[in-house]
Amino acid sequence: MNWRYRHLVAALTVVCPFATVTPARSDDGRPLRIVAFGDSTTAVRGEVEQVYAQRLPKTLAAHGIEVEVINAGVGGHTTTQARERFRSDVLRHKPDLVIIQFGLNDSVVELPKGGTRSRVAQAEYERNLDYFVKTLEARGSQVILMTQNALLWTDKLRADYGKPPYDPDDRWGLNALNAKYAESVRKTARAHDVALVDVYQLFLDYDRVPGQSADALLTDGVHPGDEAHRLIADLLTEQIAKIVNPGSLDPPQPRGYSIPLIDLADQKHRQVIVDREPGQYLGHPTTVLLEDNQTMICVYPKGHGKGAVVMKRSTDAGLTWSERLPTPKNWETSREVPTLHRVSDPKTGQKRLIMFSGLYPIRMAVSEDDGRNWTPLEPIGDFGGIVTMGCVARLKHGDYVAMFHDDGRFFRQGGKRTDTFTLYQIFSRDGGLTWSEPEAIWTGSDVHLCEPGIIRSPDGKQLAILLRENSRTRNSHVMFSSDEAKTWSKPRELPGALTGDRHTGKYAPDGRLFISFRDTTLESPTQGDWVAWVGTYDDIVHGREGQYRVRLMDNHHRWDCAYPGVEVLPDGTFVTTTYGHWIDGEKPFIVSVRLKLDELDQAAGTLPTSDVEQTAP
Repeated sequence: MNWRYRHLVAALTVVCPFATVTPARSDDGRPLRIVAFGDSTTAVRGEVEQVYAQRLPKTLAAHGIEVEVINAGVGGHTTTQARERFRSDVLRHKPDLVIIQFGLNDSVVELPKGGTRSRVAQAEYERNLDYFVKTLEARGSQVILMTQNALLWTDKLRADYGKPPYDPDDRWGLNALNAKYAESVRKTARAHDVALVDVYQLFLDYDRVPGQSADALLTDGVHPGDEAHRLIADLLTEQIAKIVNPGSLDPPQPRGYSIPLIDLADQKHRQVIVDREPGQYLGHPTTVLLEDNQTMICVYPKGHGKGAVVMKRSTDAGLTWSERLPTPKNWETSREVPTLHRVSDPKTGQKRLIMFSGLYPIRMAVSEDDGRNWTPLEPIGDFGGIVTMGCVARLKHGDYVAMFHDDGRFFRQGGKRTDTFTLYQIFSRDGGLTWSEPEAIWTGSDVHLCEPGIIRSPDGKQLAILLRENSRTRNSHVMFSSDEAKTWSKPRELPGALTGDRHTGKYAPDGRLFISFRDTTLESPTQGDWVAWVGTYDDIVHGREGQYRVRLMDNHHRWDCAYPGVEVLPDGTFVTTTYGHWIDGEKPFIVSVRLKLDELDQAAGTLPTSDVEQTAP
């Protein structure tokens, strides 16, 4: 299933994309019978490749649900007209589930025909909906109500309807009555406690995402097009799966964790100070280990994200560090966390270091001599974002994918904060020199997912991104791609053991993962500290807690630390580097911690799990 540009209007429980489910059928062994009962937004239309009803058999089959879908949509019909055909078009089929969507024709005032009021009064519309639901429930059928889609002006619509009660000067002014009738659908769903798919809200939320417009969802300002029907089918699929296969839903994840906690905070011999300046905030480092496995480069800002970028080099794998190195003058203008990545040109093999600096516009600097000389920061396009680029990964065909997020403030110049978070990805086909326009891979407001950190499965077949949850009401989440970032699964909540900010992970020689992050687990004795998680990729896939957690250092602040760099040396030594308030009352500074997993295994009294076969699901 393609999850691009997804927005879930309701907080829906998600069917686990990797669970094995027994195909669901009716009690008598036949496929579940679904009737889609509506007007022209339900009926098959020539300009639409597949309406939602035609998409449901395939999308539901992916969840083990075999269905027969009967399309009972008739163009132009109101709920009053639909009552006349309700028995013949719906009840005679003895449906297991009925999807009901009317409203556009009920609410419309037909101004071109001299109309002065809605075709069906709102009170009568509600009575009709109530009749449909009560009748179906009395016969044992499940019901999903759908609000009608929002409308947008076209030149023809403005010429025909551009006067009261409609407002031709308001982008959404064609919905003066439509919005009220959509609220009637919500009211009916609440009154009967039946499922709701809020298509009207879907259109509004889609339009709020920078770079998207609800115009793309409509063929003529009124009728949904293919993209809209795909989104509607995805929402319906989730609701139907929730109704039919409640046992296949993801179990709620714990807010805390039960795996062992190893505390290294007092083990000073592991700690190396990278940089410290009395009275100066030093924060948010990223690191790169070069191919000689000795040279390490670290960049970080003089300030909380915003501030002049500092660079240092180590030639002994992080045991000692140089003085601050010269950098281009305009690195002093960095407005957000710098991120450093190693890339190579797929055609020439030229190795490069690239450094991003975020907000609007996203800027990048390049070095082609292992960090000795750098270009100034230059914009990569007319777009911006937050924590750019938290992760960069090479794809199998040699391209690179990079990811960031935004909340409406920085994607375009002059943006404003919204309650909607969007995850974006961009691609480079020339070894990081130029980047594509951003593609939204997820957007939502029920959870605030951001700061993606990418990990490839051990067999190379899958990518996973671990995501911070910024509303602080849910655990961190994960998304998966099995087609080299072309499509991504819907976000799924992670266990409390993996809940944190800015996940950065690398594999140990034995195949286990070491992931460093700021601890924001909702119930944790080390909340706000710099921690790490040890486990396997399969643990992430299957929602397991992992092997153990590690407190790396004690942060004397309730949250401000741990945007970490993680490097692994040939002998299995991890060198993980971050900032934090390591001394109470002093400004944060940069420290590395060095460790091996066998040392942690001994401390935890556990055995490694490298004998567990790890493959992408």
